[in-house]
Amino acid sequence: MTIGLCYQVVLLPRLNNDCHLSIVICQLFMQVYNKNIGYTLLRSLWVNPIISLSLRRLVVRGKENLPKDGAVIIGSNHTNALLDPLVILRSMNRATIFMTRADIFRRPLLQKVFTFLKMLPIYRIRDGYAAVKQNEEIIRKCVDVLRHRYPLALFPEATHRPKHSLMGLSKGIFHIALEANKQFGHEKPVYIVPTGIEYGRYFRYRSNAVVTYGEPINVTEFVRQHEGEVTPARLLAMLREELARRMSELIAFVPDTEDYDARWELTKLCTAQSHPLSPSERLTLNRAAIAHIVEKTDSDPEAAQALYTDALAFKKERRLRRIHPSSTGHKHPLIASIGNTVALLCALPYYLFCALVTLPSWALSHYIVSGLKDKAFSNTARLGVNLALWPLLIIIWSIVALCALPLVPALLAILLLLPAVAFFYDYNAFALHTWSDWQWTRAKHLHARLKELLRRCK
Repeated sequence: MTIGLCYQVVLLPRLNNDCHLSIVICQLFMQVYNKNIGYTLLRSLWVNPIISLSLRRLVVRGKENLPKDGAVIIGSNHTNALLDPLVILRSMNRATIFMTRADIFRRPLLQKVFTFLKMLPIYRIRDGYAAVKQNEEIIRKCVDVLRHRYPLALFPEATHRPKHSLMGLSKGIFHIALEANKQFGHEKPVYIVPTGIEYGRYFRYRSNAVVTYGEPINVTEFVRQHEGEVTPARLLAMLREELARRMSELIAFVPDTEDYDARWELTKLCTAQSHPLSPSERLTLNRAAIAHIVEKTDSDPEAAQALYTDALAFKKERRLRRIHPSSTGHKHPLIASIGNTVALLCALPYYLFCALVTLPSWALSHYIVSGLKDKAFSNTARLGVNLALWPLLIIIWSIVALCALPLVPALLAILLLLPAVAFFYDYNAFALHTWSDWQWTRAKHLHARLKELLRRCK
């Protein structure tokens, strides 16, 4: 897809000629769902490895729930800006077309990336009434995408927010599903697959991620069961309620009330006592802890408010001392601190090597991230820089090694280059955790307060 075509799409709200509008959108969608060997190769050989590089571990659960027949629409929560569609893309491991907010297409630098990743614009109320009217044509073309057996992925919250909760779901995903069912539901079923994405740390590069695909909603069967009994508006509302319920069951869902921060703090502290955990185990324990805390505190509102107040006070002092909740789970924090420090010192020479060879990428990433107003784009920015620079840096440093060193040492140096980015960020994260462990070791007065909080949560 050409940049010129992208600009046409961006300028769609300004077009007055309906015929021209239809032609542009048709061209856009034809190019999106046509098979492209270049896209396949680049996604497999370049984008997927870089996405994997941006995560320490990606766990995919429930992939067996993805239907093998019919039209598939992915409906996921949205917490980490542009990293979310990339994580889904990696977990699906196949060409997937994403609907995303139209305003981000205004950034010329990102237009090629969005097009390459098969992202398409969808307009929201905040884009203006004239723009939203264009969604009628976009929905019709989305149905064509589904007819061509491409999965379509949307984030029905319509915006991102780094919280373990859900905002109200927009209607777009349901309009697409119902229109698809109307056109070819008698030939093949239409499914909405509820999807949950959980990150270990939202704003930390090289964090863990868990993607869970839940039991799909058979829209065709859903419509058949309720057709004639409810109005179209009520049918859409019922679908919305069902999807929201199923999505909330796939994440560490904390009700978005005034007690959110306190409940999440207690959840992290409770889960940290089972240490260490895999990303999948942590998600399971987080969900169990949240359910227990909500049930217990709802039964005694007065005791709950006192507990929440103490939890927030603990959080404030913990963060002031830069103590991560995971540090509170060490049975012998001093031993853990000493062991981690020794490991850091042993790995320091290689870390300095990695810091040197990756200097252009992490320095540019830091510069970009420091200027971001929305920190949810931090990891996206780092991924984008590494996507563009790291393969180039490997080539440059490999040439330098082959020219400056004998063959065997040069090959060894090239091998050491390959994990340099991952090791650099992992070392930094490990160093921060080690500092957190030392701080927790020193903060003796917090240990008793933690025990009391945990006792009251039981």
